[in-house]
Amino acid sequence: MSDRISVESATKRYASGEITVFEGLDLAVRDGETLCILGPSGCGKTTLLRTMQGLIALDAGRIVIDGAELTKPRRNVAMVFQHFGLMPWKRVRDNVAYGLELAGVERRVINERVGRYIGMVGLAGSERAYPHELSGGMQQRVGLARALAMEPDVLLMDEPFGSLDAQTREILQDELLRIYQQLPRTMVFITHSIEEAIALGDRIVVLSPRPATVREIIDVAIPRPRTIADVVAHPRFVELRDRCWRLLRDTAAA
Repeated sequence: MSDRISVESATKRYASGEITVFEGLDLAVRDGETLCILGPSGCGKTTLLRTMQGLIALDAGRIVIDGAELTKPRRNVAMVFQHFGLMPWKRVRDNVAYGLELAGVERRVINERVGRYIGMVGLAGSERAYPHELSGGMQQRVGLARALAMEPDVLLMDEPFGSLDAQTREILQDELLRIYQQLPRTMVFITHSIEEAIALGDRIVVLSPRPATVREIIDVAIPRPRTIADVVAHPRFVELRDRCWRLLRDTAAA
């Protein structure tokens, strides 16, 4: 399997160079895989994802997507943020259509895609609702539909379910697994949840504390298609959870 994204000797600093978030970081994301990233708080997971989106420039190193060095945001790379990022004055349909309108997509295509992806994430019937009229889980579905409507080759997920209650989170994890089966694509998923990383990922990257480097990459090796129930019942689940927990515990202790 070829690499879709290559992070090469990446370094990022803040506060006029006084804080090094990650340094000399190397990472490859394979075409069509879901790569989940775990690491202690403050190690630069979100910053790394934003550099992959082209929203933040590196101080050293480079990121290559589809063989070309990333210098600005690309249309075939979409991001779903943790805090929804919806415009409160726009209805569900208009929020989902927003990225397509900015890209200058013709109205016929916008109407078709918006309707299709609103239905795919389970929001049919809520097209005219405003964000404040929706639950947190429904708002995150809108954010996911907006990203999917761009039909990106790469989907970047920044802890999209992190602020949701446990039940809603598990429901959306299953929904994402279902959507992934329908629309396979390359996905990078940031999470603090070991169980979520195992459930969604093909591989799990565990980062060290700041300045972050790759501590270990773990193959999940649980067959797809899968559901959350399938993953929890799989013989590898406990072993994978224990291995990830030991790595995170050791980095925290260090």
